[in-house]
Amino acid sequence: MNFFTTDSISCKPISTFSQLIKWSGDTAQKYNTTSLNPVYYFTKDQAPKFLVCHDMKNNYLDDKFFQGSNSSTEYSFYHWNLIDSFIYFSHHFVTIPTESWINAAHENNCRILGTIITEFDQGETICSLIFENVDLIIDKLVQITCHYGFDGWLINIENKVKQVEKLDYFVKNLSEKLKKTNDKLYQVIWYDSVVKTGELKWQNELNISNEHFFHMTDGIFLNYTWKDQNLKNSLDMAKERFRDVFVGIDVFGRGCHGNGGFNTCQAMEKIQNVDLSYALFAPGWIHECNDVKKFFENNQKFWSLLQKFTYKRKIKHLPIVSSFSHASGKNFFIQGCKLSDTWNNLNLQSLLPVVEKSDWDFDDGFFGGSCLSLEAGAHSIFDLDLAVNSAKSFIFQLVFKTEGNVKINLDSDKTEMQLTGNSDQLIILKSFEKNIQSWKSKKFIFKFKNDFLLKNIKLIGEKKVKLGLIRFFEEEEEEKESVIKKIKPNPIEMKYSVMKLENNVYLLIQLYVSKLSWKFYNVLLNKNAGSSLKEDMNLSYVGSSKKNKFSLCLKLTKNIFIDSTNESRNDELKIGILVHEMDNLMENVVKNEQIFGSESVHSLNLNFPLLKLHNSNDMNFIEQVIYDMEFF
Repeated sequence: MNFFTTDSISCKPISTFSQLIKWSGDTAQKYNTTSLNPVYYFTKDQAPKFLVCHDMKNNYLDDKFFQGSNSSTEYSFYHWNLIDSFIYFSHHFVTIPTESWINAAHENNCRILGTIITEFDQGETICSLIFENVDLIIDKLVQITCHYGFDGWLINIENKVKQVEKLDYFVKNLSEKLKKTNDKLYQVIWYDSVVKTGELKWQNELNISNEHFFHMTDGIFLNYTWKDQNLKNSLDMAKERFRDVFVGIDVFGRGCHGNGGFNTCQAMEKIQNVDLSYALFAPGWIHECNDVKKFFENNQKFWSLLQKFTYKRKIKHLPIVSSFSHASGKNFFIQGCKLSDTWNNLNLQSLLPVVEKSDWDFDDGFFGGSCLSLEAGAHSIFDLDLAVNSAKSFIFQLVFKTEGNVKINLDSDKTEMQLTGNSDQLIILKSFEKNIQSWKSKKFIFKFKNDFLLKNIKLIGEKKVKLGLIRFFEEEEEEKESVIKKIKPNPIEMKYSVMKLENNVYLLIQLYVSKLSWKFYNVLLNKNAGSSLKEDMNLSYVGSSKKNKFSLCLKLTKNIFIDSTNESRNDELKIGILVHEMDNLMENVVKNEQIFGSESVHSLNLNFPLLKLHNSNDMNFIEQVIYDMEFF
């Protein structure tokens, strides 16, 4: 099957030295990733740093697909504001984070690193090849970092090294060249493995045998089998850089203090006692080794045990936009309307808070797959360290459900300011209230009377509150978005192919969207082929993308047959496709009109003369949406 393949719609690592040498940005798969604001990494906060290393079944699972999949049971990480860096790990030679993980991390203001790993006898051979071409390899790795838009590397050399001076050169110059590209952002972490003699000897501490790797990089990730004395030795050796010592914690518990699992907090406590930083390895254990159906329950239990040892990172810039949607769900909602069943796409993960006395509700949502359900009372939703200027106008909008009243506070370092009441520090220019389907919306355009440093967004509910959307941004940002929307894309084009395999008919469609100016777009199918796109639609969400090409494979029902001679008088198959654009501020889902009649939705009516219906009264034509082309 050549129409499109899994490789064309998914991310992949570099597994061999030959692949790395041949890699070129001109021919490599393109990612559409957002940039990370480096303001988050120049801080005087005296808290320990927190690094998470994500190793799950060698990775590149459903997270590799640009357009997502229909699995709602994939691993989900959403405690972003408790960590500083996220490492995407596998045992491939060069692990490039997938597009979706990069976007999820950056949406939540977190660094994401790839992994360079060499292991065993093959690792020795690869290291020798690297050192023979060391400057070329360094340049390739810097180019890869910039091309895909992630933020650095974990270097993990788990084999003996003969040319130690070449290893030193490689580590030092890779770090320096990345810094020249963006000194404020890129990070290189050394894993505690090879020592200065080239021997593979895990030290479980920072000491004289591995300190020179520490000094050449942004930090060291210690092995997991440390004892109390190892931590004290590391603290003494690190001196003023003690926060750059990341102490390894294996959630699988292999030789680690507390034996991992739900006792991982015991290792965290030991590390906190000596003021070093944390490196949590394989929190996917929660998903891999426990009941998947209870993942969110177990995940909440696991992270609640760690939370007292962590520090919530604060949001430092606008806009703040959150639909409280995870990367997956058993429902997909647009403007509160349910459009599909199970789905999974990390590219769509929202900015997510960690809020006490709250639960994620996957049976309801405004946009995406979930909303945040709060108990009655006061809740700090987002912690801020945000300077606001009294000369500017701001917009704040809350979309919610409740049976009582809701108060919205913007708290500064000096005072509490209530948007929904009388505050002598706010000038309310306009306010709007309306219903959007079954959700309520409150929107304020306002100014601050003085310059402030905002510390948090707080909600106070008389009764239980469901949060569907929060938007907080400068008014001029909305004006910029309206200018972008006036730049209309060219008509969406389509080509297709039909194939038959084992008595099943498959329809392969590619959509082309040129001059794309949106953050991403959603693709919806009208399952009822006989209905109008404007009336009686039976819509199903099939995926989202940031790219100008969307690939779709449909397994058709037995009611569809191929009329290769085009002589049958049966009705031909007709499909309605909707492409729903999404802007950075989610402005197009907070309008009053029905979302599918708005200017943000582009529709196609497609006819397929080769495909006919046995029974024209049975208009349901999709048996299955195929997401992985390896199926063939």
